[in-house]
Amino acid sequence: MQKKYANLTELHKDRDHVILTAHRGASADCPDNTLPAFERAVAAGCDLIEFDLRASSEGIPIVLHDATLDRTTNGKGEPEKLTLAEIKRLNASYAVGAERFDEPRMEGVTVPTFEEVLAAFSRRTLMNIQIYAKSDDVLREICRLYRVYGMYDRGYLSINNREQFDRVRELDAGIEICFLPGWENRSTPEALRLCRELGCRFVQPVRETVTAGTVALCRELGLRENLFFCDDPAEAVRLAREGVRGFLTNRITAMAPIRY
Repeated sequence: MQKKYANLTELHKDRDHVILTAHRGASADCPDNTLPAFERAVAAGCDLIEFDLRASSEGIPIVLHDATLDRTTNGKGEPEKLTLAEIKRLNASYAVGAERFDEPRMEGVTVPTFEEVLAAFSRRTLMNIQIYAKSDDVLREICRLYRVYGMYDRGYLSINNREQFDRVRELDAGIEICFLPGWENRSTPEALRLCRELGCRFVQPVRETVTAGTVALCRELGLRENLFFCDDPAEAVRLAREGVRGFLTNRITAMAPIRY
């Protein structure tokens, strides 16, 4: 079982610990980005749960990775075109892992709101919150809920848009951010140095582009790397022995019991 950390500062300081982030919850075992997936991930011993935020037509932040509801629910189209009440009538258990089913895998599973996730898990685990906000109003609401639930030093917003990064800094400089430069450049020295200059403590380099030099530079800059992603326990052990100290994983139930 993973050691539990009270906040991101404790996690950041423990340089020997291999950080395990449950990508969309325990998404290999449960419908991704749902309350059951987060519950399973926390029970397995993750350090953080990772999830994605979009919004309903009223601007209420909801937890959904895809730009549409098609893959994970029995609905269609962009969530921003539906009210929260309409979204809540959908079943959100049509996809588990890489497979999409014709029938729901669980009864009563809905698309959660950001507030529902915060209410259920903000005191039980740390969070990596990926932002796909399409409007400033939604970004404001995300920041408001972050404040209301006291997520300072307990969760960071992952943002790949520099304009939104700067806007969050304007709205609340105390909100922690993990900046995500372009996919192909995320592991470069330039990108890592930029993240350090922006005040980030956590970074998310892409596994296929990470080298020993990437890990060494993270150490030099005081960054904690969470590679995207690793689902193979044997590969995770090998990478950990080479110095990597963090992974996002879809298979948290397989990865958490390992001694790294």
